[in-house]
Amino acid sequence: MHSTTKLLLAIIGVAGATACTKEVEKIVVQEPTYSWSEVKQLSGSQKIIIQLTTDKKTLFLQQPGIFGHVTPLANVPRPPDQGYFQIKSYTTDPLPYDIKNRLPMNASLFLKPTQVGDSVLNVYTTANPPFSNEISEIRLRRIDKTADRFVNNRYSPYAAFGAISSNNYSLVGYTTISGDRALHFVLSKLTLPTRTRGPVEVTSRTVSIPLDNTSDFYTISVIDDYFLVSNANDGIYKIRENGTVRKVVNSPQTFTTAYYKDRGTLYAIQGDYQYSILTSTDDGETWQRSTGLPNYFRSSTFYPVGDSIVGVSHGATNNVLYTLRWQGARYRVRELKSDGLNQADFTDLVQLGDTVYLGTTNGLFRQPLKTFFESKPKQ
Repeated sequence: MHSTTKLLLAIIGVAGATACTKEVEKIVVQEPTYSWSEVKQLSGSQKIIIQLTTDKKTLFLQQPGIFGHVTPLANVPRPPDQGYFQIKSYTTDPLPYDIKNRLPMNASLFLKPTQVGDSVLNVYTTANPPFSNEISEIRLRRIDKTADRFVNNRYSPYAAFGAISSNNYSLVGYTTISGDRALHFVLSKLTLPTRTRGPVEVTSRTVSIPLDNTSDFYTISVIDDYFLVSNANDGIYKIRENGTVRKVVNSPQTFTTAYYKDRGTLYAIQGDYQYSILTSTDDGETWQRSTGLPNYFRSSTFYPVGDSIVGVSHGATNNVLYTLRWQGARYRVRELKSDGLNQADFTDLVQLGDTVYLGTTNGLFRQPLKTFFESKPKQ
């Protein structure tokens, strides 16, 4: 073979070997980052969050048929997509499966209706839901022999059928056999067990409000240690834990859709034709009215986050998070980021430590408090 040909073949061989050993460039596809991230350890019906509350250590979740615990943990090895969480679910005494059936609940206790003619409520602790032989009961017909059944008001899917105060008093409405023109309630003092597990001590009494015009639509709300009952045909009543009742607002044909308290001022959103705001600086004893609110306030619920009040506007086409500040009768709204929330309906919002949690009908989502108040970019 000619020497020139041998040299050419050698050069081609070296070039081929170099091409074979050249590292292939890798293409890395990065997952998009969102403002909100999901707690992915929840699955199936666990992802349907009806409501949330917290005792400052654990999130308590009402889910269809399930009462859940989600506890954030620190310094625990974990898969990168799951976060630091311990998940527990209690199903031995199933909760309602209807996602519109919100239970009266605070950080310590919740009430659940039984199937005994809608006249018995079971009382549970949130931290340690009891075994079947430790369940306490509120038996309506033992308290009032004229009673018919507890009322599960469905006027709003974001209002429970009763409420529990900060001092663990509960208020739940009921009807009577005679169907008289009055609102009837069972007011119960709920004393927590002294040991880790055990039944709750229940002491109950009745409270009645005679009315000239009754309505099937009323809500029971709690602010600190008192209750506010809004009746669509009459007005607002304040009920204290000692059972005293006083009518504080006379507003027929007007329904109060939400209450919240901020910096000592109590706010009530009313859904009349002008969409009113009522304000009180003496814990609901006296009120002032202003009109001209946007209609989406009527479908909103309000929550304390940090030193601000955050509104959650509900609805399949109107799920919005926003901050709300008042200057007299004037308000300022700023929409917050909601990217990463899977187009689900928003149901509840709580702050636990330095994290904000949002319950939806398709998952539990979290965001650090330090980024939560970032404004949604204008489109």
